[in-house]
Amino acid sequence: MDNSNVGRIKHLLVKHLMGDLQDAEQKELDQWRALSESNEELYRRMSDSRYLEKRYADFTKAVHRSWENKGRKSGLWRWAIVSLAAAAAVLLVLFLPYFSKPEMKTFSAPQKGVASLVLPDGSKVWLKSASSITYPVKFSKKAREVSFTGEGYFEVVPKESEFTVSADGFKVKVTGTKFDIKSYRDDKRALTALIEGEVSIIYSDSLGVERQDRMVGGDLAVFDKKSRKNSIVKSNTSIYSAWIGGVYCFDTETLENILREVCRYYGYNLIISDSTVTQKVLSGRLKMEDDASEILDALRDFLPGHIKLESDTIIIQ
Repeated sequence: MDNSNVGRIKHLLVKHLMGDLQDAEQKELDQWRALSESNEELYRRMSDSRYLEKRYADFTKAVHRSWENKGRKSGLWRWAIVSLAAAAAVLLVLFLPYFSKPEMKTFSAPQKGVASLVLPDGSKVWLKSASSITYPVKFSKKAREVSFTGEGYFEVVPKESEFTVSADGFKVKVTGTKFDIKSYRDDKRALTALIEGEVSIIYSDSLGVERQDRMVGGDLAVFDKKSRKNSIVKSNTSIYSAWIGGVYCFDTETLENILREVCRYYGYNLIISDSTVTQKVLSGRLKMEDDASEILDALRDFLPGHIKLESDTIIIQ
C-alpha cells in the first residue's frame, strides 16, 4: 500500500466498519480495493468481526505474557514488547467503537407489498416495497438511531431521547411525531412529509456546512441530493402516506418518477428512449393491489402509444 495513503484508507475502513460511509467515500474505498488483490484481501479481513476480535485478543495476550517475563529479557526484547503494546493500543483506538457497537437488525419490505414492524422503543414503521431499515436490538438511553433507504412511514413514540433517521445524504431528527420519508438511492431528490409534530432536517450543503431546517405539521421538505439544497413548502402531506392503505397518490409528478415507483413496487426494469415524454406531469391515484398491466393501461390513456410492457420491462418510447 502507498504509505502516503495509509492514513486515508485506515479512516475509510473504520467508517466502513461503523456503517458511516458516504457515497463518495464508498466509491473511493471501492477504487482502492480494485487496485490489487492484497487490498481486497485486507478489506475482507477488516470487514470480518471475528478476525478483528481474534487479532486484538492475540495482541493483548502476547503483551500480558511478555510483561510477566520482562525482568528476564534484554533491552531489545523490552523494546519489542513496547512496540507490541503500542500496536494493540492502535487496534483498540481504531476498532473499540466497532466492538462496542450494539447488535443490529435489518428489516426489508417484500416485493409488491407493505411491511410493518415495531422498534425496540415502541415506535412503529411501515415500509414500502424495495425499502429497508437497520436498527439496534436495543436503543441506548441517550439516543435512538436507525438508518433507512426507500420509503417509510414512521410513528415515533415521544421520549426524552431524540430519534434520528439517517437516509441517503441527510438525517431526520425527532422526539415524537408522524412522518413519511421517501429516499431511494437512485432518486435525485428525497421527500420528507410531516403529518404531525415537529422534526428537523440535518444535512451538509454544497460547501460542507451543516444545516438544520425545522419542520412543523403540514410541511413537505424536498432535498436535492446533487445541489445539497433543501426546500420546505406547505402541502397536503397526508397523500404521501396513503400507500399504507394501498393507494399511490401523486400530485403534479413527472411520468418518469411515477413509472420508477411502479417499477420498484412490481420489480420491473425501466427503459427510457424518449426523455421528453417522461417529463410530462400528471396527478392522480393508483390502486397498488391492481396488476401492473392495469396501471399501465391507465397511464396509456394519457399518453397513447408511448408506454409498452415487454416481459418484466417497461419501455417509454
